[in-house]
Amino acid sequence: MHGYLACMPNVSHLLTFATLATGLGVDHSLESVRRAQALLGHQTWSEVIRIENTRPRSPYPRIVPALVFQMDSVLWFYTPTDGTQSLSLYRNHAEVDKKNLGPLLAAIDGGFEHWDVLAPDDDLRPTQSGIPNGCFIESMAIFFQMKAGGVRLENPKLLTYYVALPGGLRGHTVLQFTLGGRVQIIDPYQPARTLKFQAANENDPKSIADRIRRDIARARHLPLGEFLDRALGPSYAVMAEPSTEGREHEVKEPYDLPGRNRS
Repeated sequence: MHGYLACMPNVSHLLTFATLATGLGVDHSLESVRRAQALLGHQTWSEVIRIENTRPRSPYPRIVPALVFQMDSVLWFYTPTDGTQSLSLYRNHAEVDKKNLGPLLAAIDGGFEHWDVLAPDDDLRPTQSGIPNGCFIESMAIFFQMKAGGVRLENPKLLTYYVALPGGLRGHTVLQFTLGGRVQIIDPYQPARTLKFQAANENDPKSIADRIRRDIARARHLPLGEFLDRALGPSYAVMAEPSTEGREHEVKEPYDLPGRNRS
């Protein structure tokens, strides 16, 4: 089930982006993980952990702050190094997995042998700053914010699409929903702009992604319907205000969204 991973930067900035991501200090990484948890607020279960990485050759640093959270009956794993990926190996196993993270962490990296749960940060304050490789969580946060604002979204999903680049597949996640009979997309890196599609199959992720850009290798959906009837708890975070009006872009042909370098 592992997937999603880092959000896709501009191709020309790939080397710079990778250097910045792997060079984040522990304190800065922990701050980013705390901000990621703040974006989710109390809308779903989450906890911040601190992992000791014992493997000398690893894409992860020696100390790895990470966020573990639950969605779609699965536990997910976020680090600033490479974004969000599934932690659970099976669906409907989240409650059991919460009590036994060790084997799941080791499946991500064999050096993840020791870990601790960090106490919540009671001094967390609202922030509009983004998080490195945070498109998956930021798309969720936009959905929570729109729902809290009374926008009646139909069939909300996360749409993750992948593009083949010289270093391998790179993924990016956006929020997809239906409103007024049209499929709409909000990219967390450009939340003031809404893409709207005529005559689109809302349940075919590849066909939707192909209308965003022309070089899609594959795409997948992750439904957010579990949150539609759930009372939203308080949230500490404030995303840049998404818009379903104003700067609208009616999309009839494939439209290439520029990437964004996050550091």
